[in-house]
Amino acid sequence: MVINRNPEYFLTIAREKSISRAAEKLYISQSSLSQYIAKLEDALEVKLFDRSRNPIQLTEAGRIYQSYLESNDHLYQKLQSDLCSLNSNRSQELNIGLGTWRGSLLLPEILPDFLAQHPQAQVTLFEFPVSELATLTINEQVDFSIMNTAVIGIPDTLVQEVIAHERILLVMNRYNEATQNFLDQWSAGRHLDLQPLSRQRLISLSRSLTVGRQVNNFLERNRLLFPDRLYTTNNSTALGLVAKGLGFCFMVETGLKDAMSRPELVAFDLRSQDLMIPLSLIYKKNGYLTPLIQDAMDLVRNYYLDLFQNNHPLQLT
Repeated sequence: MVINRNPEYFLTIAREKSISRAAEKLYISQSSLSQYIAKLEDALEVKLFDRSRNPIQLTEAGRIYQSYLESNDHLYQKLQSDLCSLNSNRSQELNIGLGTWRGSLLLPEILPDFLAQHPQAQVTLFEFPVSELATLTINEQVDFSIMNTAVIGIPDTLVQEVIAHERILLVMNRYNEATQNFLDQWSAGRHLDLQPLSRQRLISLSRSLTVGRQVNNFLERNRLLFPDRLYTTNNSTALGLVAKGLGFCFMVETGLKDAMSRPELVAFDLRSQDLMIPLSLIYKKNGYLTPLIQDAMDLVRNYYLDLFQNNHPLQLT
């Protein structure tokens, strides 16, 4: 087993891209630093630096080793912080990031059980637009976030743990003439002709939101144009406007769990892979998750897995 007793030596060389400058920063001789690198490369049996280039560059193995050292340094600092927090309130703090509509549906379901398990827990809920949740997680303002995610686009510093894939459904007002035509097509088992919708108002989630971008991509692929659009960043607002007959919208099915009890709303599954989107937990890569945080994440996972596997969140009309 190779143990690097002076990881700051390697990291300083990598940062300075010069053994001589690194030696000055570390207050050691250049020859000693060169010997250190030679011994480390011999022990690892790889070349860590390309000395043929000026300034010197990390090799692929060197970049992997740098990532390893930086990850371990982060974990060590996190360990020190968590050990110090054992006698403080930090070990009982939980910070969750999620969108406002998701919080109104999810939190009443999981928080009673969580607080029963952890009566001393101090819970802070960061209910923000989904577009801001990744930044809150990166900056460690939240321990984890719950959100719909794109297939790509989550920063490398975060873990994207997909819980399930959920449908994005077309939601319409039952008393709209176009809806009646759709219900007839649906009952007859026919493919829905979406072109007549172009004469309706689309109440659209902002393209700054993952679901909004996904829906917009679906519409463009199917050459569906909507000159009359009303943009919002709030699912509840969109559903309220549809309920009042002001247009139609697209919505992830977990966002419709309670809304579909309203008789004026009807939802259609267009059965398109373009309208499937991951529901994910995101958290800091290489971060330490306290037992309290892990318990909360388990409750979220179990809630959604039960919802999708056993009690599908939405029965369509």
